[in-house]
Amino acid sequence: MDYIKARITIKKGDADILCARLSDIVTGFEIDDPAVIDDFVNDKDSRWDYIEEGLYENPDRRPSVTFYVDDSEDGAMLLARAEALLAAADGEYEMETERVKSADWENNWKEFYKPFKVGSRLYVRPSWESIDDDEGRRVLIMDPASSFGTGSHATTRLCMEQIDAMDCVGKSILDMGCGSGILGCCAMLMGGRSLVACDIEESAMTTTKKNLEVNGIPLEKCALYRGDVIRDKKLAAEITEKGSYDIILANIVADVLMAMSEFFKSRLAENGRLILSGIINERAEEVKAHFLSAGYTVDARMERDGWTMLSVSLR
Repeated sequence: MDYIKARITIKKGDADILCARLSDIVTGFEIDDPAVIDDFVNDKDSRWDYIEEGLYENPDRRPSVTFYVDDSEDGAMLLARAEALLAAADGEYEMETERVKSADWENNWKEFYKPFKVGSRLYVRPSWESIDDDEGRRVLIMDPASSFGTGSHATTRLCMEQIDAMDCVGKSILDMGCGSGILGCCAMLMGGRSLVACDIEESAMTTTKKNLEVNGIPLEKCALYRGDVIRDKKLAAEITEKGSYDIILANIVADVLMAMSEFFKSRLAENGRLILSGIINERAEEVKAHFLSAGYTVDARMERDGWTMLSVSLR
């Protein structure tokens, strides 16, 4: 089945109301609105350190809403209903359509995601690729998800390289801000005894569970939690009840890492290692100073593509 892509240019501030009106006809929208980016950046409660520069290109462009329908008689009827709604709506809307081949939509992007090696012991591949490996590496199967990474980003790659270089055999693992679960999966494949993974996003729990199963990691060795341990004391206590952790993995952002320094401190086992990532280089010294003042020592520091990873332990 091929698709029809419909892109509607709108006025500033019309995205939400237009999507609400269209939701009775179609579902799933892509919104491109420079004003939304500005609101996000200026929101004091937003958890961000880095905004992709490309999002600021052509800030004067008209915002738009995009949706897709099947290239079929039913799809044509949905487009006709959308056009009628736009004609009757109180707004300056212009809709353009183009056909999208199914192969382009579903498969062409796969050619850009290939297996890759990490350190001396790990190999990451998507499920549709096979590898001919004679090096005895541990193979991690990881497919791209809509919201979570696959290991190619510098912050994740730095953590994976640290895991590859560590002795994980028999160790208890805590993966905070687990996302796709990639770091916890790596640590378990490298011999970890148990895994506790936590994220604020519900979708992260589903994705992590799926990736654990795909990689043959027994779920009875794992516990998954959803929530914010900074605000949710009950959740923090539940994770504490699991005991101390030999390895804590935290690929988040600088402000959250610093806010969680005491949480980490009370849960890191004697001689344990805490891997901190998601830190832009400009804030690395700030994060380092914070953890030093909180009673940690920095064992290793690595940088790549503007990002910093710190490996720390308790004095």
